[in-house]
Amino acid sequence: MQIPLIALLVLACGGLGGLVNALLAGDLHLPHREENIYSPGWIGNVVIGAVAALVFWGLYGPMAKVPVIGRTAPDVPVAFTIAELAGSIVTGIGGGPILSSEVEKKTREKTANELATALQQTRRADEQ
Repeated sequence: MQIPLIALLVLACGGLGGLVNALLAGDLHLPHREENIYSPGWIGNVVIGAVAALVFWGLYGPMAKVPVIGRTAPDVPVAFTIAELAGSIVTGIGGGPILSSEVEKKTREKTANELATALQQTRRADEQ
């Protein structure tokens, strides 16, 4: 059956797209935690890109209407086109910024909280 092979190709292309995103974002570091903020690094970008590509292929690819359980129509072609291959890479590139955006959001929230705490401490010190 060709579907598992196609799914692996989609995952690989999405992962490649995630790696390209990590290169573009300058995010080539290993996963690490810094002051309660987790940064998934390039590995997270690869995983997110691979999963995003597989999800989009499953939703919008030619196999979207093929039943997983039950009868399959004999005239349903199982094919993987160059456009789907390229689309998987682009999806992987697009999945990475979502991950990077979440890390940046948490970093900004933490910074804002630290600034608010420092401001409160300064005000208390001035009142005394």
